[in-house]
Amino acid sequence: MIRRILVLLTAATLATAGCETGQPKTGEPEKTKLKTETEAEKFLKVNKDSAELFKVLWTSDRYAVAQMAYEDQVKRQDDPGGDKYMAEELKKFDKIDHFCEGVVSISIRPDNGHIAKVRPKELTYLMEIDKLIVEDIQRWNFQFPANVYNPPLRFDVRYRVVLRKQQSDEEIMKEVREKLKEKTPQ
Repeated sequence: MIRRILVLLTAATLATAGCETGQPKTGEPEKTKLKTETEAEKFLKVNKDSAELFKVLWTSDRYAVAQMAYEDQVKRQDDPGGDKYMAEELKKFDKIDHFCEGVVSISIRPDNGHIAKVRPKELTYLMEIDKLIVEDIQRWNFQFPANVYNPPLRFDVRYRVVLRKQQSDEEIMKEVREKLKEKTPQ
């Protein structure tokens, strides 16, 4: 009898010692946020050896573009309204904590700087996000500074899309149920 009690007590002690709660420890969100910001700045840091000409960091509250090379030959036209709109569009997908990267290869027209071709090169494996990336890149326009005779007309753009869970599981399930009710004929 005493042996059983000791075994159960030991098992209970080990079980409680090995378990962690789902609640973050004090200071953990700040550390995670700082780590994410550091990774974002590292991703956007100009790297002349990068295979991509542009890098895009895309979250539901931030849309940042960094040009890696050829600043004197080609520039992306600023579009703060479009950038804000695309960040808002990403909020629809903030159902999970996830980040993914994808690469898009584009060709631009030398006469006006508009996009001629868009070809996904590396997929994010989230079909909706891949579609959103293609939609985003198609709104870009480029400028060529004066006296540039041979600008790069084909190059790659790397996207890092960061999704952050903003709702509880119950809220997400309620939203999914409502969408299913709308789609289901009655």
